[in-house]
Amino acid sequence: MSLAQLIDELNPQQKQAATTETKHSLVLAGAGCGKTKTIVARAAYLIDQGVPANQIQILTFTRRSASEIVARVELALGEQAKGLRASTFHTFCMYLLRRIPQAFGLEQFTIIDRDDQIMMFRLIRGKDDKNNPNQLPKPKELCDLYSFARNTRQKLSVALEKQHPEHIVFKDQIAAIMQEYEARKRARSFLDYDDILAIVASALEQSEGLVDYVSSICQHMLVDEMQDTNPLQWALLEPLKDKVSLFCVGDDAQSIYGFRGADFENIHHFKERVPDAQIFKLEQNYRSTQEILDLSNWLLDQSEIKYDKRLDAHRGEGVKPKMHIFPNEFDEAKWIAIDIKERHYLAGNAWRDHMVLVRSSFAARHIEAACIQANVPYRFIGGMKLLETAHVKDLLSLLRVIANPLDDIAWMRFLTLWNGVGDVGASRLAQQLLQQADMDGIFEKLEKFARIPAQTLLIMKQMNVLRHEVKESVSLGIQAIETQLAENYKKDWNRRQGDFELVKQLASKHSQLSEFLEEYVLDPVSISEIERQSEDDVVTLITIHSAKGTEQKICYVANVTAGQYPHARAQGSFDDVEEERRVLYVALTRAQNELILTKQNLSLWARDQVDEQGRKVESYFLNDLTRNLCTMETHHKTRQQTVKSALIERQSINLDFGINLD
Repeated sequence: MSLAQLIDELNPQQKQAATTETKHSLVLAGAGCGKTKTIVARAAYLIDQGVPANQIQILTFTRRSASEIVARVELALGEQAKGLRASTFHTFCMYLLRRIPQAFGLEQFTIIDRDDQIMMFRLIRGKDDKNNPNQLPKPKELCDLYSFARNTRQKLSVALEKQHPEHIVFKDQIAAIMQEYEARKRARSFLDYDDILAIVASALEQSEGLVDYVSSICQHMLVDEMQDTNPLQWALLEPLKDKVSLFCVGDDAQSIYGFRGADFENIHHFKERVPDAQIFKLEQNYRSTQEILDLSNWLLDQSEIKYDKRLDAHRGEGVKPKMHIFPNEFDEAKWIAIDIKERHYLAGNAWRDHMVLVRSSFAARHIEAACIQANVPYRFIGGMKLLETAHVKDLLSLLRVIANPLDDIAWMRFLTLWNGVGDVGASRLAQQLLQQADMDGIFEKLEKFARIPAQTLLIMKQMNVLRHEVKESVSLGIQAIETQLAENYKKDWNRRQGDFELVKQLASKHSQLSEFLEEYVLDPVSISEIERQSEDDVVTLITIHSAKGTEQKICYVANVTAGQYPHARAQGSFDDVEEERRVLYVALTRAQNELILTKQNLSLWARDQVDEQGRKVESYFLNDLTRNLCTMETHHKTRQQTVKSALIERQSINLDFGINLD
């Protein structure tokens, strides 16, 4: 495909945005309106206009979308596009930290991930006793609170008020824990995820020279999913806006990560922050039928926030969305499973044509049980990352101590794998290992410790020699701990074992072990990303937060019951309720041909409230849903499979009546 074809495929709105001459632009792209296509066309257009490809930096939220954009630009331009960079915010900052460490006052450092952070908070917080009341936040909560305060650039007291108001009384103790955490990071030259962004952001704020350097390697910045950026990410962009051209794409109606610190205002008030920016709107939707969009548009129209967008279906009209009402969650889940089954056997729909959207992995459990009972093949995508699963973390801990023998957190994890080694023994030995001058001294200590099999230590010595051969190191690492892991995870070891093949695949792309570890710590590959590529004919059961960017022919949005949309915990807060509205909007706009809503017939009397600014805070979004937007059906009896589909199902099962007589 050439550039001319690429531009030719754009609609007038997309074309205007992709070929603009203005320095700064914000493209407000509705769901299914081709925002990736517009970013691809923009990058290709700039290169065609004479901007060197290596002067364009694309910032995305996942590695997958970064590589997809680059691949599509290369397809259009070929050799001309070589050198185009696309990466996540973290990877871009890492590139700067590694390229010019002296600009940040850093020499040697190790990246630690969330599990490592939790481990550090666990060690600092200590156990619950008289001196340490159990009302203190747990290590995981401390970690989330710390990260939220960094990403939103707020004081600890403000972050506490928002996240854990019940812990306000312990503010001084919490502050002391966090102070100690920061001191330990410095002493060990550890950087956590948030440090990577924060160090670069504060250096850009303070150093004109660094701003000049970044603008010398990057004339244009193209930012995808602008609605998901947080104040810390904005602090990276703001110092650059006088020297670098910004092209930001996103949808304010899909801003659903406020709980992680994403700032809705970054996109909603972009014009105030970048006064000379031009705003473009993409409202032509290529995914859904008009009936599905009418319901989605109506949901936004009910809001006091002016989203100021109206999606039109390029495909025209289709089937009106349906709402099914049930006496309880069991009947609801059973109905969904049997409805999918009937559509498969009687209407000939493939299993993969169906997607069921739920609020959380907890909310999926009834539907999973119903699918298993009804023999409906499915996969669940709930956002678990491959490199965050316990068995893979165990392998990574071994690789990390080979790459950096001073990583005491990795030593803790590796040592506690083995039978009979607890936190105290591991901590004591880890401190001794850190004092050794070289790897020979470390292996000597480990042999004396006598808890780690001789075979494992032998393989670790091989790994130390082959540290620069990434794939070999990973294969040896698996070999070294496989027997112990099989014992530790005997319940589902067969399933877990398969993940190691994926890790080997990922490792094969790298020449340095430290580089491999760093890249995947920064942006762990989602299992769902790997699974999504599989061609298996199965139903997708997915959480709404994992479903952004996905679509399917028939979508079920489960449990749109009062108390769920908005969730009970958001009630009373205008901003939280509005984020909940956007979560539902994301769910509705995944459907291509049919949208089916299900809920329970609960009589919850909740009144809308008015906040201090006189804005209505809704208690349930679908109270005023009219029949011209959505047909309703109430079910009083549990749904059963029809005889006809049961017979077809029976024919498709090959019964086994004998032995192989060969």
